[in-house]
Amino acid sequence: MKSFFNAIGNLFRKPVTTPFPVAPTYIPDDYRGLIVFEESLCIWCRKCEMACPPGAIVFSQDIETGKQEYHYSPYVCIYCKECVRACPAPGALMQSGEPGHPGLKEQNVNNKWNKLFNEALDSRAAYAAEKKRKQAEAKAAAAKANEDNKPKD
Repeated sequence: MKSFFNAIGNLFRKPVTTPFPVAPTYIPDDYRGLIVFEESLCIWCRKCEMACPPGAIVFSQDIETGKQEYHYSPYVCIYCKECVRACPAPGALMQSGEPGHPGLKEQNVNNKWNKLFNEALDSRAAYAAEKKRKQAEAKAAAAKANEDNKPKD
């Protein structure tokens, strides 16, 4: 009977929770939000990728030019700031106060990220293999040229 009267009494009391869509939620000053990347300051060392516990950062590499590209998933990120701490280039990675956005089912965020992540790793492996192949070709060409320049007895 006591719980019945408590339930009736709660109908007329002010709610303890925040009315979220109507009133904005309180965000503290030291809130850890989305990661912001500044490409012009990046030295492309990939330390942020290695430091990221959930794997929310990955770099892909163009096979032809060797240019790297930064990829970040706010849906995988746990906002721990380890990538920012690991970055040796001041200002290349920062953590903003902006909260992450919810991922919708229609966006298929997990499968897209997993596919992008695997493609990025494959692109780096392909670039490394191509670079190794070119070095071997150059070494073979240098050896052949060196052999052709030797005087014949």
